[in-house]
Formats: sequence, C-alpha cells, structure tokens
Amino acid sequence: MTSIPAVSGSNPPRLVELDALRGFAALAVALYHFTAEYSDLYGHSVPLWEMRFGKYGVQLFFAISGFVILMSLERIERARDFVWSRAARLYPSYWTAVALTFTVVTLFGLPEREFSLQTALVNLTMFHELLRVPHVDTVYWTLTIELSFYLLMFLLASTRTLPKVISIFIVLVVLQTAAELAAQALGMTFLARLASRPHLQYFALGVLAYKQSRGEVSVPSALVLVAVSFAHEVLVGSEAPAPVFLVVLGISQALSRGWLRWLSWRPLLFMGFISYPFYLVHQNIGYVLIRRLEAAGWRPEAAIAVALALGFLLAIVITYRVEQPALRGYRQWRRKAQARTAVPPHIA
Repeated sequence: MTSIPAVSGSNPPRLVELDALRGFAALAVALYHFTAEYSDLYGHSVPLWEMRFGKYGVQLFFAISGFVILMSLERIERARDFVWSRAARLYPSYWTAVALTFTVVTLFGLPEREFSLQTALVNLTMFHELLRVPHVDTVYWTLTIELSFYLLMFLLASTRTLPKVISIFIVLVVLQTAAELAAQALGMTFLARLASRPHLQYFALGVLAYKQSRGEVSVPSALVLVAVSFAHEVLVGSEAPAPVFLVVLGISQALSRGWLRWLSWRPLLFMGFISYPFYLVHQNIGYVLIRRLEAAGWRPEAAIAVALALGFLLAIVITYRVEQPALRGYRQWRRKAQARTAVPPHIA
C-alpha cells in the first residue's frame, strides 16, 4: 500500500514510502561514516571521495520518527501498549548490537573506541548517556533523543492531549529556542548544548506531516509550526545547517501529500526494513574491518564495499532472528493478555 491514508479512516495503513526513506537515510549515514568520518579518525590508505552530507540522514530519521510514532499512537487503545511495543521493537536488536560491537572491538581492537565490560553493560539500558557513560558505538547518541521523544509522546497520549499536538509542539519549540538563546547569552555552553539535544524542530516536521496527511491541521497552525522551527535553525542553529532543515521540510511535506509513492524500489524498501539493526551495527564493526583490509593492501573502495556487505548481512540476521521473533512474541503475549482480561459475553 503506497497511498496516503484517507482522512476519514481511524486506522491508517503503513506507508512503504517511510521504509524507503529509512533505507535512504541509513545508507547515507553509513557512507558518511565509512568515507568522511573514517578519514577524519584513521585516514584511508589513499585519498577518497567523502560523502560528508550523508551525516544529515539522522535529521531525516528524526522527522520520520515524528510521523511514525504519532501514527502508531493513534492505532493503539492504551498508551501503555505503546511503551511495550516500542520496547519489543528497540531493545532486542539493540542488546544484540551492543554485544556484537563490544565483542568485535574487544577482540580486534579499535583505537579510542575500546571500552570495559562494565561500560557495555550500562549501555544495555539505552539510558547510559544520561549517566555520563560513553557509547559502545557512537551511533547510539541518537537513541537517547529518540527515547526522549517517545516519552514526550507517551505523556501526551496518557493525558489525552494528542489532538492538540501541533499547538504543543509550537510551544515546545519556542521554549527550546528561548532556552538555548538564554544559555548562550549567559555564556553557559553546557546548558545551551543540553537544551539543543531534543531536536524537537525535526520531530515537529514529521508530526506535522502526519497530521497534514490526515487533514487534521489548519494552514495557519502548520505555517506557525514551520516558522518557529525554522526560526530555531536561523537564530540558534543545530548539528545540521539551516539548508538541511529546508530539505527535510520538503521531504516531509512531499510525504504528507503522497508525492513519494514512486519510492517503491524493492532493494530500498528492504533496506528500510533492516535499517534499525543496520544502523546499530554498521559503524565500529565496519571500521574494524576497513582498517584490517586496508592494512592488508585493499583499496578503500573495496574495503568499504565489504564493510557495507557485512553490515547488511548482520542486519538481516538480527532482523529475522532477533527483531521479528521478539515482535511476534510480544504480539502473542498481548493477545493472550487481552483474552484473559476480556469479559465473557454472558457476564457483560
């Protein structure tokens, strides 16, 4: 199904465009890591073209999350079901990725990215950044931000304020911008950096796109949310330059209007399907492999191709042997729980 959900429906279908966008973003981030960031950290054996703009695939991920999470919350009856479904989706693959990355780096070495078993165990919580514990793999920095967004959306669902989500995000983005400007004016660099961490302006684009696809937001409200989000990028800035915001805005608006239905190329859709495990395992394990292959005389292009292939293979295994079984197990558990609490017809 590739169409935008009908405005009158209460349970919109999954959009394959979302998977395609996820796949594109994951590939962009991986190519950035294996070309530009690897060159900065370790240096390739010979000069190589660098895909530096690929790092901004993360901002696209945030916008996609805004769209998907709001869509998911509108499909469930109880807010707590959202917590369990997200946990079943995120944690099994994440635990596997932490174990794999820690093992590979410990066995084969990776300068400045080797950590103790204790650090790896704390990483398993996914809240380790809040405890000032370093990441086993630096790609995990986005997970704290994602979890913060999930918590926000859970609170809105629990308090039945999701219908006012656009107005709430307008206020939150304004407050985030004001907090960052105040911290900068007072020379409080740490607080300014902390205030910028939520990346609400990018999640807002996805939230807005979903509400627009359902015909549930007025034009003035949409314009105000876009305006305050863009003002944040102009007045404060973020980890991505302002033009990136405009690109993500364009993509999210195209998604809301059904203009991305042509994104149905099967390899890209499959990449989107395995994108979460791929994102988790590709970086440090890929770095270890590239260093070994280039030291053995391989061309950087060939080493990168092998690292990508290994990332794909690991992601496929994790998807089919860990992620999907965990999701099936959760759904079976939920059905049984619902059956136990159901009221028999003769009692009702």
